[in-house]
Amino acid sequence: MSGENKTLFLFTAGYPYGTRDEPFLETEINYLSRTFNSVIIFPRVKKQEIRPIPSNVKVIDFYCNLKPKNKLGVLLRNPTFLFRVLFKSKLKLKYTLDFIKHYRMNLDILASGIFEGEKLVEFSKELNLKEKDVVYDYWFINSIISIDYWRSKKKWGNTIICRAHRYDLYPKEWKMSVVPFSFYRLNVVDRLVFISKHGLNYLNTLTNNVFNEKFELSYLGVNSPEKKNPQKKKELYRIVSCARVVDFKNVHLIPKVLSQLNAPIEWVHFGDGPMMSELERNVIDLPKNIKVVLKGHQSNKEVISFYENQTVDAFISLSDSEGLPVSMMEAQSFGIPIIAKNVGGTNEIVKDYTGLLLKSNLTIDEIASALNTFIASNKIKKEEVLSFFNNNFNASKNYKLFTEQL
Repeated sequence: MSGENKTLFLFTAGYPYGTRDEPFLETEINYLSRTFNSVIIFPRVKKQEIRPIPSNVKVIDFYCNLKPKNKLGVLLRNPTFLFRVLFKSKLKLKYTLDFIKHYRMNLDILASGIFEGEKLVEFSKELNLKEKDVVYDYWFINSIISIDYWRSKKKWGNTIICRAHRYDLYPKEWKMSVVPFSFYRLNVVDRLVFISKHGLNYLNTLTNNVFNEKFELSYLGVNSPEKKNPQKKKELYRIVSCARVVDFKNVHLIPKVLSQLNAPIEWVHFGDGPMMSELERNVIDLPKNIKVVLKGHQSNKEVISFYENQTVDAFISLSDSEGLPVSMMEAQSFGIPIIAKNVGGTNEIVKDYTGLLLKSNLTIDEIASALNTFIASNKIKKEEVLSFFNNNFNASKNYKLFTEQL
């Protein structure tokens, strides 16, 4: 049932544009559109393709692909807001030094955010933000600066809610001690919703629980499939992976593990990326008991169709960095056990009765040994995997509760 006369202002990285960006929003948007009278999406990037959206969802184009020609000029004409950012940041010495060290990137982020905020102010009348409307940024590092700029100029007091995932939360990929402007954003948002307990605990530790009252846990979710994964007798053990082929995902290392497995194996991978050539090289000399099918980039619908029609024995991820992957939830929704490293929030979905949780620092040989034992034992029961999924990652439960709280 829609919220009476309430509009949700949803800020995204690119959704609904493109075919890859934020695929998990394809499910969530249906629940958001049923909860709110209308939803307005503000993507930062516009691409040629656009995915289907519910009839009461509107996409704002003026916010897309905004790049200030003169970043210094943007900063100089907004001294009051710059002071506001510094005041709300309240950085300790080590973070201040980090900010100075990476000042170019930080100033670029700030200038871009302010420039986008100026556009929101310019179009404020058309947007018609009302008192009970909700502002929701899908990423912790996305549009909070521009939203706060808009709020500071128009003096509105609506609730600002933000999700925190992985790239926007953990500083490892930024090669900094903290993700840029994290403390400022923490002071700006009214509620920060984490997709994993690991993320929530990480930021609580970083901030000494100062912002704990703003923090909430709300898992993402996927719809329970109408068809279940078929369990047919076959001559081989089929393993599936689904990820971008980039360095930290370690898809290119999976063949090195497979080469040491004893059973007849078929490995099917969905996804492409810059390390495809290295992956293809690693596949060439695999032993005869290993069959490989590289599907490349496929739509989410095609991945789900595969799970519905082909027997799958396990899902594998050797990634070194994760939030809590929706790809694992999708596999688990079919009763498929998950094999993954204990990184980020993976230990919240991989239990000893739902799959195999690998220590994060294992060598290739140690991973292969663990997999050989896991495959031989065949101890995971599909019913237990499905039960765990329904209790924790079923979209009908998670998104219904989340959108009602919004």
